[in-house]
Formats: sequence, C-alpha cells, structure tokens
Amino acid sequence: MYIDTITSRCKIYEQIPQGSRVLEIGCADGRLANMLSIKKKCRVYCVEKDTVMACIAKGKCVDIQNIDIEKTQLPYSEGFFDHIIMGNVLEHMVDPVKVLKDIRKYLSDDGFLIYSVPSIVNWHSRLTIFSGKFEYADSGVFDRTHLHFYNLNSAKKLAYDAGYRIEWLDVTPSVYFCKERLNFLWYGMAVMWKNMFADEFVIKVKKDVSITD
Repeated sequence: MYIDTITSRCKIYEQIPQGSRVLEIGCADGRLANMLSIKKKCRVYCVEKDTVMACIAKGKCVDIQNIDIEKTQLPYSEGFFDHIIMGNVLEHMVDPVKVLKDIRKYLSDDGFLIYSVPSIVNWHSRLTIFSGKFEYADSGVFDRTHLHFYNLNSAKKLAYDAGYRIEWLDVTPSVYFCKERLNFLWYGMAVMWKNMFADEFVIKVKKDVSITD
C-alpha cells in the first residue's frame, strides 16, 4: 500500500544504500534494523535505552548497546559508520544538539546522518492548542516524554548548530487515508506547505568538514 512508503521509517530506509554499515540510535524493537539487514544486506549496529526494547531488538542487528547515549560513549572507532539514523529520537533528549555533535566522530566523512522529528505546528496541533488544550499523551507529538518541540526551522537548526549541512529534506503527511490517491494528494500538500500539513520532518545531513570535531 502507498501508506507504507510515506512513513518516516520507510523514508529513512529508502535513503540507505545496499551493504552499508549503519548505526541506529533509538532502534526500539529493531524493526528498521531488521529491514535493512535482510533486504539491503546492511550491517546494522543499534543503541536502545529501554531494556525491554533492547532485548526484543537483540538478534536483529550486529550489536546492540543498551545505554543512554547522553551519558555513555559508544565503543566504536572514529569514522566507523557509513550512515547514522535517528527516527523520532531527538525530541526525547535533554540536549539533542550535544548528542548530534558527539556522534559526528563516528560518521565517515562521506557518510550521512538521517533524523526525523515530529512537527508541533501542523494544522491538527494548532487546532488543539487554539481550542485551549495542551494535554500530554502516551504517544504522538504531545507524548509526555518529549522534551523539545519542533517546527521546520528549528528542525533544520539542529543540524546547523551541530556542525552538519543539509543534503535532503522530506516530510510525512499528518493524515493517512485508505485510498492511495488521497494519500498522494495530502502528501503533496505537506511537501508544499510543510509547517501546516506535515506530521514529521525527515532530514538527511552530512558533516560540515570545515568544522573540526
């Protein structure tokens, strides 16, 4: 179905070349790592803070580190990874810019990092706030574990502040329909008016090599 091609997970998956060495930070149950390993023959290394999720993901990747990356350094050499991916992780971190700076050294000079973050400014969030509500939930943009909220500019600023340059940017639509044609139309609106109709921003960046680690 078309819906499977417009989620942030699938957009990240599509950007990873065959046979890459990949670090996934915040792998959850390892679903994306498993897809990359099986379908693209990638060697995927994972980081997952949640112990239960780390146990589920074990076996779907080459190695898994059950650590808090904001408190513990990774046991990998500099330039070890072709690509690093972080799907809807940065909004949960105390200092996401520092994390992005810290992981630069693990990325090869010609590799790239892809991250996605949810949008707080799409029509649904605006309507919710305009109606006087700002109630935390167990999931979604108002997830009670979110420490940061992003619009398009602040999502891009994460990369610039951490010493990366943006190579590619995409979005996911804020509404999904059963009919493929309607999904395509809504996705087109999200691409054209990102802050109003996008659910997530998906951003691919490379190290700015003029900045030393």
